[in-house]
Amino acid sequence: MGHLALSNTETLQLVGSLALLFTVAHLLGWIARRVRQPAVVGYLLAGLVLGPSGLGAAWPQLASFLLPSHGKSNLLGAVIEFSLLMVLITLGAETDVPLIRRLGRRALGVTTSSIVLPLVAGSATAYALSTSLVIGHRLSGAVLVGGALGVSSLPIIARLVDELRISRRDVGQLALATAAANDVYGLVLLAVVSATVTTGGTAPVVRAIAGLVALVALTVLFGQRFVDYLLEKIRHGGPNATGSVAVAFAVAFGAAAAMQAIGVEAALGAFFAGVLLGRSRFQHGDALARLRSFSDAVFAPLYFASAGLLIDLKVVSSWQRLVVVVGLFGVAVLSKALGTGIAGRWLRLHQGENRALMILLNGRGALQVIIATAGLRMGLLSEFAYTAVLLVSIVSSVLVAPLLRRLVGDWEGSEEERRRLAHEERIESHLLVREQRLLVPELPGTDPRLAATLFDRAWPDAAELTVLSSDPGRESELTDVARPVRWRAASSTQPLVAALDEARLGYGVLGIGISPTAHGLPPVVADLLNGSPLPSVIIRPAPERGQRMELPRHIAVATTGTTAGIAGEELASSLAHRHGARLHIVHVTPDDAVALSLPQGRALSAADAPGGVLDKASERARKAGLRPRIARERALSVSRGLLDYAQEHGIDLLVVGARLRRVGDAPFLGYTVEELLGSPLPVALIVFPDAPPGDLDQPYLDPK
Repeated sequence: MGHLALSNTETLQLVGSLALLFTVAHLLGWIARRVRQPAVVGYLLAGLVLGPSGLGAAWPQLASFLLPSHGKSNLLGAVIEFSLLMVLITLGAETDVPLIRRLGRRALGVTTSSIVLPLVAGSATAYALSTSLVIGHRLSGAVLVGGALGVSSLPIIARLVDELRISRRDVGQLALATAAANDVYGLVLLAVVSATVTTGGTAPVVRAIAGLVALVALTVLFGQRFVDYLLEKIRHGGPNATGSVAVAFAVAFGAAAAMQAIGVEAALGAFFAGVLLGRSRFQHGDALARLRSFSDAVFAPLYFASAGLLIDLKVVSSWQRLVVVVGLFGVAVLSKALGTGIAGRWLRLHQGENRALMILLNGRGALQVIIATAGLRMGLLSEFAYTAVLLVSIVSSVLVAPLLRRLVGDWEGSEEERRRLAHEERIESHLLVREQRLLVPELPGTDPRLAATLFDRAWPDAAELTVLSSDPGRESELTDVARPVRWRAASSTQPLVAALDEARLGYGVLGIGISPTAHGLPPVVADLLNGSPLPSVIIRPAPERGQRMELPRHIAVATTGTTAGIAGEELASSLAHRHGARLHIVHVTPDDAVALSLPQGRALSAADAPGGVLDKASERARKAGLRPRIARERALSVSRGLLDYAQEHGIDLLVVGARLRRVGDAPFLGYTVEELLGSPLPVALIVFPDAPPGDLDQPYLDPK
């Protein structure tokens, strides 16, 4: 292993250069944020400060030692390449494939027009100026310069979209989809030019394109299954964020190596791997959060700062060359904006959305470094051409944020988009009813149809529903369920063991349907609640309705201000909103001797105080688009008050939240729940797993 060790000098050069890049990048990123620029702008400028025109001119001895070979050593280059892979993994994981698919026609039109016009204009300009830009084959060099000037950069645009907080906007996802296609186009263009120049034939080009098509096809057909298989295996023992991170690195490195092997840039493989990892239903959320944290703090600053390390402004010292750079900048920016704008007008995009795309797609940086560096290495481009391409990239990227704020900053999107964003924001803040994976295990004495129907009616359409059964493939039984249902075979002949094993595989909520004749929880359900790490929803229909869950017309939810109670409000509000039912929010205060001595027999409670439990519950319901009936009840017990209210107002579904407690080793949900489950009223019970004392049984604190 001795031959892998670095010498003292190499170690000092590597850690010194990383320390310098990292510190200056973060410092300028902080300054950029202070002047309302995205941090990535500061990262890009850090390379200029540390390159030949900054540190190289002020302190050449230090620059040549820490940043050798004109600003980039092989050791530093390896770290930078690794940083790019990490940045693209996280970007891929955050790409919303369903939304991009929905924007498919628009994405295709914008991508095509925004690629063709800049390539033609940039190549023609570079061909006309080839004496100062191209030192090798004139046409190949001109095409390479045109491609570098015209291609958008996915890492840069993704960072801009993220830091400008438009990643969930249609325009943000459309920009990401177009930028991803631009990256593919840029890398394929580079492969074509490289193969043509180095071999003089078309065979390597055909092999590279055929290999890319084959890899993409394999990824689409089998990649997701493979990633799901790996992530599922490491979660059988329970949540495993460390294992998920290990899988992410293994998949990304493998995909990057496969891309590089066929002659396409490895970075594209890392992006595809990130997409698969982000879409996996077995993904551990903490794993992606860890990768994102490291990417934001370490890898992104290092990579983007490295972009300017080779820029030497001395090669632009004459006014003639300055005119060339300005001309290239104008051609690049205007052709990109014009190509995007033509497509936007043809596709009838909103004027604000079209303007935003015209600006956003002028984000450049990552691919320009890759293409221009390859042009230098192949002997096609001059050092001036390299500097000109990167200067155009950095300046155009710096201008994106202020132009976007100035020209389209007050545009909030179409009415449909605003509704979607408001809905997503509300769902994201929920404790229970969210876009997450839903599990309905089939246990002795339970009916999966009841829970599956409730999940289908109350949860967002994007929430994936899975039924775990010893006899999968019975979709025809779920006649009241509109969404697709994934049936999975039980991993054990013991239903309880199989259900607990499955619950550890990244689900968000358990659903259990119990018989309408059951009085209390069946023993197997109690055992499941006792061992499950997930919140559970238990549905029990009215005895006279049999095994069918009717759509409720009047839904009452018992509000208590606790976390479990608020989860119950979410379920009741979602059902009422999606199916037009009337929502009743009920707070019951148990009667006692003190209450009887007060005027009108009413006790003071948190519900009656301004801003109390009922006020907050009412406000949450109104945010969901409902106008609830608010009721304050007093009774000898909470269960008696709820049942009396339900009988008086024709309630056909009562929703109650409870926290699981343990008496010895046995689960206990409280006397109120026991009495409600023994009543003839249809009940939906939300059960949160056991928690540290003072957690789930305490009033919920609004994050605001």
